[in-house]
Amino acid sequence: MPPEDETGRHDDLEELSLDELIGQITVDAYGDQGYWSFRQAFEDHVDFPIPASVIGTEVTMTEIDFDGDERRGLTATVKREGRTRTVSLLDIDIPDDQVRFTRLTCAHRRWLGTDG
Repeated sequence: MPPEDETGRHDDLEELSLDELIGQITVDAYGDQGYWSFRQAFEDHVDFPIPASVIGTEVTMTEIDFDGDERRGLTATVKREGRTRTVSLLDIDIPDDQVRFTRLTCAHRRWLGTDG
C-alpha cells in the first residue's frame, strides 16, 4: 500500500510513471469523460487553495473545473486582490513545492499531448 500523505490519504502519484498515472485516472473514460476524470483526480488529491501564477502574476487557485467544453478543457478559478477569474489550466504555473498538483498537471498535459 502506498505511504500516507500529510492528510492521512494514501497517495501513489509519485510512485507511478506519468503514463501509468494517466491510465489510472482515465480508466474506462471515453470522449470528454477523461476531462471529468482528471477534474476528479485534482479534487481527490489537491488541497485548495494553493499559490500559483498566471503569466507571471501571483494568484491563489481555488478550484479546478470542467464545463463540458473540450476546446477549453479544464479550467482553474484564481483569485487576486479580491477579484476572481477563470483561466485555462494550461496557463497556470505552479510552485515546485505543490508536488501532487504538479504531478497531476504533468499527467494532464501529457494526456492532451501538450507536454513538450
